[in-house]
Amino acid sequence: MDISIQPLYLLVVVALWVVAYHVSYWLVAIAREPSLVFWSVGPFGVSVVALREPPVRRLVAQLSVAAVVLAGIAYGTLFLLDPPPIAGLDRTLAGELAAVAIPVVAISLSRVLGIAYERRHPLWGEARVLTEAQRSLATRSRIYFTTAGRAFLRERFGTTPHEFLRMVRY
Repeated sequence: MDISIQPLYLLVVVALWVVAYHVSYWLVAIAREPSLVFWSVGPFGVSVVALREPPVRRLVAQLSVAAVVLAGIAYGTLFLLDPPPIAGLDRTLAGELAAVAIPVVAISLSRVLGIAYERRHPLWGEARVLTEAQRSLATRSRIYFTTAGRAFLRERFGTTPHEFLRMVRY
């Protein structure tokens, strides 16, 4: 079978896969996190900052939802688009499963390694809020505070979100 790859088209499709995976992953975190202080959107993706370590059950839900979304988009872009970014892929069930599983496993594995690093080097509470706020400001990310986050800033730092960001920036 002759396989032909359109490199620029494939690069755009892979970028779409990564964006869709991370957006769906973080949407589950935003929707299900009671201790969420803020979330930010920037050039390096979405960041979610909570006071407590997420439970394993929620992490599994995040990984599962993101993997299912990615599998659907990967199948659609590899086998339903005309022309596909990689022409000549095997159209058998095993070939399609393998072609879809490769991006799902690769991107999910990178996220699992990130979770393992966060669990090995934990940083939670006020230290995490300060660190992530500084990192988000350094990357010019847009920061959105939740109601619980505003209450946390008033209670712990005696500030509003604007004052807190100004204090962290300098």
